[in-house]
Amino acid sequence: MKKNGALAQLVEQWTENPCVPGSIPGGTTKNPNKLFGFFIYKTMHYLYIIYSKSLNKYYVGESHDVKKRLEQHKNHHYKSNFSRRASDWELLLQKQLENREQALYLEKFIKRMKSKKFTEKVINDPKILDNILNKK
Repeated sequence: MKKNGALAQLVEQWTENPCVPGSIPGGTTKNPNKLFGFFIYKTMHYLYIIYSKSLNKYYVGESHDVKKRLEQHKNHHYKSNFSRRASDWELLLQKQLENREQALYLEKFIKRMKSKKFTEKVINDPKILDNILNKK
């Protein structure tokens, strides 16, 4: 009996105390959720499509801060990124979504299509994205 109580206490410490060895240390995962006081709110995520006239190419991405991300594309913030090839990126579509998972799903869906025509259809009719999510 005493062993079971000690085990339960260890499990409780492990699940509630991040300082206990073997538990997941705080700050090791990126979580777009913000904690203020006792309230947790989720930050919105966005799917975006940008276009470079000089390359005549589209770039599909996701971010919680599209304005900042667009500046990073224009200023070649990520040196190994495809978008480093141009500086004239302009935002053509910004779709607000409930969470990052939805944004990533749509980003991958569009990229898997490997179709400039499909990307242009999405830009001209963003409701296509809602239909894709509803069929998920």
